[in-house]
Amino acid sequence: MNYANYEQKIVELFSVALVGWPLDGHVRNPGALSSKDDNTLRDALSCKVCKWTLLTPEEVAARRIDNQYHEANGEQVYGPTRKERACNVASTNGSGDSGEGDDGTDVGMDVDIPSP
Repeated sequence: MNYANYEQKIVELFSVALVGWPLDGHVRNPGALSSKDDNTLRDALSCKVCKWTLLTPEEVAARRIDNQYHEANGEQVYGPTRKERACNVASTNGSGDSGEGDDGTDVGMDVDIPSP
């Protein structure tokens, strides 16, 4: 799942949101949680205190406006693009190769994709 761009790539794109997030802060990668927070999240998901919900078009529009307002005021709502994240990783590992083409698409991946 795209945690760095959760609001744009999940909420705004698919009109779904994870409601009842039991931890402080925004929705984030469970792999980055402490074991205590991981257990808290697991329990909330198991008990359906935290769950996915489908948003109405009006809710998505209101959320998008709110996100843009916060972003304009200097809060980071939208994370870096995939290409920006890849460039940051490439600059830290010294390879200079982000593994992406000029258009931001992955290249050189050995993945079999069945034909429709």
